[in-house]
Amino acid sequence: MESVVHVIGIIIVIGFMVFNIDDLIWDIICFASYRKRSSKVQRLPLEQLDSIPPKLLAIIVAAWHEENVLESVIDHFIATTHYPQSMYHIFLGVYPNDDATLDVAKKLEDKYQNVHMVINTVNGPTSKAQNLNNVISFIRKYELDHNWRFSAVTIHDSEDVVHPYELKATNFLIETYLLLQFPVFPLQKMPTWSNFFSGITSGTYADEFAENHFRIMRMRDYMSAVVPSAGTGFVISHEILDHYKNEPLFPEDSLTEDYKLSVKLALDGYSVHYVLESVPRLLDNGRVKWDYIATRSLFPSTFKAAVRQKTRWVYGITMQSLTLRDIISLDKEKVSFMLKYSLYKDLKTKFGYLLVLPGYLVFAYFVTSLFTPLPVMYQLSTLSGWLSVLLTVIMVYRQILRAIAINNIYGFRSVVASCLIPPVLPLRLAWGNIINFSATLAAWKKFLFGTPRYKKQARVAWSKTDHEFLSSEVLKRYYRNIGDVLLEKGYIDTYTLGKALTQARKEGKRVGEILLQNNIITEEQLMIAIAALQHRVFVKNVSLFKSDAINDFDEQFLTKSFFYPLFKLDDGYVIAQTEFTPVEVYNDLMANGFHIYITFSTKAKVLKAINNLQVSHNNVRDTVDALLKDNKITWEQAVLAVDNSDLMPDILKYMGLAVS
Repeated sequence: MESVVHVIGIIIVIGFMVFNIDDLIWDIICFASYRKRSSKVQRLPLEQLDSIPPKLLAIIVAAWHEENVLESVIDHFIATTHYPQSMYHIFLGVYPNDDATLDVAKKLEDKYQNVHMVINTVNGPTSKAQNLNNVISFIRKYELDHNWRFSAVTIHDSEDVVHPYELKATNFLIETYLLLQFPVFPLQKMPTWSNFFSGITSGTYADEFAENHFRIMRMRDYMSAVVPSAGTGFVISHEILDHYKNEPLFPEDSLTEDYKLSVKLALDGYSVHYVLESVPRLLDNGRVKWDYIATRSLFPSTFKAAVRQKTRWVYGITMQSLTLRDIISLDKEKVSFMLKYSLYKDLKTKFGYLLVLPGYLVFAYFVTSLFTPLPVMYQLSTLSGWLSVLLTVIMVYRQILRAIAINNIYGFRSVVASCLIPPVLPLRLAWGNIINFSATLAAWKKFLFGTPRYKKQARVAWSKTDHEFLSSEVLKRYYRNIGDVLLEKGYIDTYTLGKALTQARKEGKRVGEILLQNNIITEEQLMIAIAALQHRVFVKNVSLFKSDAINDFDEQFLTKSFFYPLFKLDDGYVIAQTEFTPVEVYNDLMANGFHIYITFSTKAKVLKAINNLQVSHNNVRDTVDALLKDNKITWEQAVLAVDNSDLMPDILKYMGLAVS
């Protein structure tokens, strides 16, 4: 019996070694490539994100029984996103037989002008892919009806906490890349005695996503390998939609439509750019935190839910996608070696996960036998002993790589929880591999004994995970303050901001006031930051707004009040105000029955426009006036178009507001 166990152990160790040496070879290739490519890859210039006009962007959220989280998610998204609200639209894909979610979606549609409920053509649950395809079809019709064109479509889940700068980064990067994938970093609950197992289960997701989305995805991007879609935070340019306009974009026969789409795009010659970028934030304790532009959400916290979700992932990625034969037979003239290699690495997980847990048992036995009376089956002087030592070295090496990734994303406290408790066999790593082992067994069971092979093309139903959202107290962390905006735009450094915050607390003043009086920032920089925080437009070129609206005001009144009328609407005025504009101006206007729609600018820009009140016309302005009169665009879109009209003559087409 002892010899049988010994032989089985050797076989497991060899299999474990084969897979891990393969990973080591991949790491060596990637590290070598990274050193060469990293010098050529330009980081996202944060200070230039607002240098180009905003383009119309679409966000898709597919929902099935998401009535508990959907409203909070959309409210938070709109409240925190630093992008003109009129320049992005959210499309909620819901089902006619999901009354609770329908009610929430209808409420959101009534609440926000840029939220649209898209009722599926069939009852749910269908596959998530079918839901997404249905929404994309709706978007195409919406574009035709409005003569608009969305530059890109972003896929998000109904429980996502989306970074405030994601849309700004998308707007900037989509001019260069056709496909983008932003990182996904799970929100973890640090384990306590009361939530030990739920905390440790959700923590395994944090560990795995930290390593995959900090290190592996970036390496894949550099190596021109397959960068798989994460199913959320995935951006698809309109050029891609146009290319597949005659067929469903998302494959509806797969449980992991995101991964299968990634493979399809890669084989058709389209590469996904992985966006790993961070912005600085100054915390209350004076420390600087680098906050990644990433999607965050809560993942399953129970063993059963985690296994169910990962079973779907393993089954869809490794058993509903390309086989090893398919990968080998790919045309080497069209498909690179690294692309093939990455597909193979994805495929092998259905075997690798099965070896990890038995490998741990062999490792544990080997270590224990060195210090206890247990029979020594893996003596150091033998091949099996040396293999066991090598196995130990590889395990430590992989833990170091994981620890580096976790530290970069979550901090050292999470490294301790993940990799150092206990030091010999980290509990969270072991628990995560037990989940992966169980999920892989379930996937194999489904593949071998589940749906018969002849039924493979049968309808795939949405195998969803129940979601929860964060409390309002936790969500406060994701709101930006004026210091964050000033740092992001490069107007100030963290040291100077820290000093200004200290002075502001001592003198009981606002930090912006302190920075302005110390000549650290300009009035324009301050107003740009305030406009961003209040989700209002900052007008750069007030003098371009020369319309009949100025005839309704006395020049002396405008000069005294430091405001300028940009547009006259049926119910009021769109004005550019400064920090010196008295509140009484609005009170007087509203008392006369006018609605006031506010944008921001500087005193110098407003006075310059007032000093030359003669009405003038240009093609963009005249077109904008006509579109605004016919309710084809909103007043905010009109302001943005005119304000950027000096950059290009076809600004409306560039923004997606008038494509024909």
